[in-house]
Amino acid sequence: MGTTTEHESRAEKSSVRELGLVITGTLPVFNLTKDASGNQNQLILGVMGIDVSLADVQRLTPRYTLGPNGYYFAIDPNGYVLLHPNLQPKLIGVGIPKINLRERRPGTQNPKSQEPVTLDFLDAELENEIKVEIRHSMIEGQNGERTLDTLIKSYDERYIDKGTRTYTWTLVNSTDYSLALVLPPYGFHYIKAKLDEVITQAKHLESIMPDNFETTGYVYLAPREYCNGLPPSSNNTAFLENFINFIDRQTPNSPDCKTDLINNLLLDAGFTSELVTNYWTKQNPAGVLARFVATGGGITRIYPKSAGEEWTENPETYEASYYKRSLNNNIYIFTAPYINKTWDGMQSSAESGIMVSKAVEIRIDGKLLKPAVVGVKIDVNAWMENFTKVASKSKCYGEICDCTKNSKHFDCVILDDGGFLLMSNQDEYIGKIGKFFGEIDPSLMKRLLNTSLYAFNKSYDFQSVCDPETETKAAAGLRSVYVPSIIEILNIGWWATSAAWSLLQQLLISLTIPHFLEAVDADSEDFSEPLSKSSCITEQTQYYFYDNESSFQGLVDCGNCSRLYHAEKLSKTNLVFILVESKPTCQSCDSKPLMQAEQKSDGPDPCILAQNPRHRKGPDVCFDSDEREDDSECGSGSRLSPSLWSMIGIQLVLLWLLSSARPYPS
Repeated sequence: MGTTTEHESRAEKSSVRELGLVITGTLPVFNLTKDASGNQNQLILGVMGIDVSLADVQRLTPRYTLGPNGYYFAIDPNGYVLLHPNLQPKLIGVGIPKINLRERRPGTQNPKSQEPVTLDFLDAELENEIKVEIRHSMIEGQNGERTLDTLIKSYDERYIDKGTRTYTWTLVNSTDYSLALVLPPYGFHYIKAKLDEVITQAKHLESIMPDNFETTGYVYLAPREYCNGLPPSSNNTAFLENFINFIDRQTPNSPDCKTDLINNLLLDAGFTSELVTNYWTKQNPAGVLARFVATGGGITRIYPKSAGEEWTENPETYEASYYKRSLNNNIYIFTAPYINKTWDGMQSSAESGIMVSKAVEIRIDGKLLKPAVVGVKIDVNAWMENFTKVASKSKCYGEICDCTKNSKHFDCVILDDGGFLLMSNQDEYIGKIGKFFGEIDPSLMKRLLNTSLYAFNKSYDFQSVCDPETETKAAAGLRSVYVPSIIEILNIGWWATSAAWSLLQQLLISLTIPHFLEAVDADSEDFSEPLSKSSCITEQTQYYFYDNESSFQGLVDCGNCSRLYHAEKLSKTNLVFILVESKPTCQSCDSKPLMQAEQKSDGPDPCILAQNPRHRKGPDVCFDSDEREDDSECGSGSRLSPSLWSMIGIQLVLLWLLSSARPYPS
């Protein structure tokens, strides 16, 4: 007895053993014995398999040596990802109706579950021609390496960056899937700290103690698995306290701890503490709400302490969008306050400040490293006041004074590379900071697209969850038991329809559980309750700077009138300054909003997809194939001619059973 050498792997959810998402590897088992004539058997005996938890696989991989923007992924022969950082389970409500059986199944009412998804590699990333070639090569089981320039979607899915990535891939031995490693130019090397002296370890550990936050800044610790017995926690205060107490008892060199991970964290804690005490405490720049430094080792330090107490960014730097974007760019990155979906008229979080960040670059023996990101949060009102002073003329001629505050003739705005508003000379725009500019001034934003200042990328998210569509009670029809006609009963094809099976199911339930239908009807209100979430497809649109030119100017033509504009990219930043004649000067401009927020969608047009089918690979050889097999009758069937009287008898029995069934209560 033996097995074939071809494995089948797929990502799915194991709910029985509570493993979460797993990779299931399967292998058919055949009887390979020979009979007396020497002919080999071709009998399949079964299928053997194994489930491997994705969480266990991720724990075994060196995530923190690949850097925040380095990752690995695996695909199967169909191009679907088995592992990928963008492969996310969907949290949905199962939506089980609340019938009277709930007392026997107390845990089945609308539970939250992780639903696995089938995600193609080209849908997990932003597609381009080279990635199509990489996917084809991986499916064919080849080895290779390619360095390419590509568009990269930000972690919060609001922005698109241009970056360079090196893809290296190979076939996994004895399997049918391929594994790839993706690294940015600064990700080929990493820092490995060595802190052998106990005194040095204790000194760095002291710098993250809460008692020192006033002098060294508020500290956030990345919630990682540093030691066995020290579970990560989203509560930073509790996790920091537990970490300090644990290291005091065990020391970083304990066999229960990941020494390299802790040493890197302590080294970063020491460096960032010195940055605060030696520099930041001696400075007090006007208009700056906070100064911060975040490191790949897992330290985020904010000064002063009061700003740290209001910090809302992700303490896990590997999952912080501003951190990952700063590494991808060699400029100062301004990040707009986040407003979920479309602007709802409420005041934005401009009061929390505009974040400005930049990666720290160091070279050691010619090797590029980016171990940290530093930045500030600036006060919006102070920035606006200083900017209008600089951008306005000292002497006004007539009524035109350029970017004077609340000018009736000119709007002065600053947008980031995603098209989000960061600053304006109009007070009415202050509450809209962080909003997509296409919703504020659609005609101007469309003009900026036409002149190639901005470009956009549309993609589909097949892993989304949406609020379910509810049905009103008025639209619900009357419920009744379906009774087939004589003609339908006599038609043998009817017995293969869903109506026949539905009728037999109702009949079986009414015989075995007489009160089942009554219980459902008595609690019918529960069916109209909305499900918590349901699977759906959404369309995402991200905007980015397209043209390398720095200056743009022209007219916004609105038919009866026009508006003059001038746009200038600000050097070494992701910002563009725009001076345009104000909206009230031309009321006939298009006011239909240009949306950027994620929208529910039906997905891509299948007819267009069919024109360019994606490469998928079937089995190379079928184990059961035999040249002696006669397949001339494959696909044929026999016709069943039932007796007329037997069919009439069945009809009468069904009518008698249904008529004797207990009626529904009114």
